[in-house]
Amino acid sequence: MHNSRYASASRHSRTRWWGLAAVLLSTAGLGLAYGIGYTVTSLRLDSWGAPGWLVGLAGAAPSLAVVLLVPLVPRLAARLGTVPTMVAGGAIVGATFLLMPVLEGTWWWVLLRFVSDLGLTLPWLVGETWINTVVPDRVRGRVLALYAMLLFTGWAVGPVVLERTGTEVWSPYLVGTAATLLMCVPLLAARRLAPAVPAHQGLTLRGAVALAPLAMAAAAVGGVAEFGWISLLPSYALDAGTGTSLALRLLTAFLVGGLLLQLAVGWLADRLDRLRLLGSLGVALAVTSTLFALAVARGPVAVLAAALLGGVAMGFYAVGLTVLGERVPATSLATANGAFLVSYEAGATVGPVAGGVALDVWPPHGLVVLVAIVGVVLAAGVRVVRRRPEPGPAPVPCRA
Repeated sequence: MHNSRYASASRHSRTRWWGLAAVLLSTAGLGLAYGIGYTVTSLRLDSWGAPGWLVGLAGAAPSLAVVLLVPLVPRLAARLGTVPTMVAGGAIVGATFLLMPVLEGTWWWVLLRFVSDLGLTLPWLVGETWINTVVPDRVRGRVLALYAMLLFTGWAVGPVVLERTGTEVWSPYLVGTAATLLMCVPLLAARRLAPAVPAHQGLTLRGAVALAPLAMAAAAVGGVAEFGWISLLPSYALDAGTGTSLALRLLTAFLVGGLLLQLAVGWLADRLDRLRLLGSLGVALAVTSTLFALAVARGPVAVLAAALLGGVAMGFYAVGLTVLGERVPATSLATANGAFLVSYEAGATVGPVAGGVALDVWPPHGLVVLVAIVGVVLAAGVRVVRRRPEPGPAPVPCRA
């Protein structure tokens, strides 16, 4: 009997890890599809002379897609199944890539960008829910850090692909379609291993935020820090007195450092109190931003500082997801994960705009000050929450 239970547990464990491997491999395709689609849209709209507000509208499409789909995805995944929902999203994305070189024109491409982002939201949201539902808590931080690393790596490779292929031929769109195949094939192979996504009735975005407010705050801070620096780091470095070559190297160091340090952040998330780690990341964001400002024109030292800054800025996403999975029950996880993505996309939208304003108000260090303040505010919020007493048992009413 004991051996039978042990064999059953062992099979369950193998099944869980094979399923996790499939969704992690799929994530690389998801990131690559995002990286190619997001970048090629901006480049083509700009080449057609589209006004800045229209380019910005296309850039805001991911946030809008997430907001619109969050209430629907849990019910859709519960009705269709986890893998069919994710694969349906991949099929939508693949179709938009194939239509892009056929339906040329600014408004067509804005529409295609929005439809593509609707499709990408399905595997993004459901995939994160899958991981957080089945991953053992003892390794949750490391698995989610690996997930974030694969997602952001695919995202970063997208512009490199376009640099090699250009945008005037079919090649980048075929690569984008291939990315959707990379997204879907592992999922289809593991379709029997996917957990069910429960359709949690009655949970609103506001209610989901209330379940794990610090996880949502981490997502927003991560969006502000990542996209604020990614969008504006070269401009900041040039204003601070560097040359163009060093400014571009600093951006590369930020991205590479962010990707390589994710596993270290995940390891810490499995060794330390996760809320305390989140507060420490807020302080570290302020410190590394300041150190980068002090070292920005100092060659190799600036490169190292940019890499550390990237590791901290990108760490909020994985740690926030870890806190979310730790604190939210499985029945509410899909909607809560949607709220997490909305928070992240909101930060990603606000970060570059607020950072640009900060650079104008206090050149060249306004961006540094903005990001540092955001980090300190998060750290203070974590401290306040951690100092609140745990609710005690309800009082027993006295009987006369």
